[in-house]
Amino acid sequence: MFRLPVSLRLAAPVFVLSAALAGCAQDTSRDSYVVFFDRDSVTLNPIAQAVIHKAAVAARAEHATHIQVAGSAGANGDPDVLKELATARAKAVAMRLQEEGIEGAEVSQTTTPDTDIDSSHVALRRVSITINPK
Repeated sequence: MFRLPVSLRLAAPVFVLSAALAGCAQDTSRDSYVVFFDRDSVTLNPIAQAVIHKAAVAARAEHATHIQVAGSAGANGDPDVLKELATARAKAVAMRLQEEGIEGAEVSQTTTPDTDIDSSHVALRRVSITINPK
């Protein structure tokens, strides 16, 4: 019987999640996108950049009048630190949207209060992009 090395077995969920998120970046146009961040990070990884690019393309195609960028950092920990992290994540996404050709006046940033679904560690590290078409 063939056994996978421990390191490969531990890394497999990461590969599956990355593939699933990359698939999201290639879906057809829609009005809502979600960007995920690594724990305690505000750095946009390549998958996050692809999702933001797709959102910017859709916003231009739909002649969006407003784009809402809402950051989340979770509920466990110092509320002030978590709000700062969520704000920094939203700012990073908004700045990347501007780099993708979306005018800053069309983008508003906010933080979102956590909901019951936020019990997932991944859900706590997200920024939602909502496009309001013309």
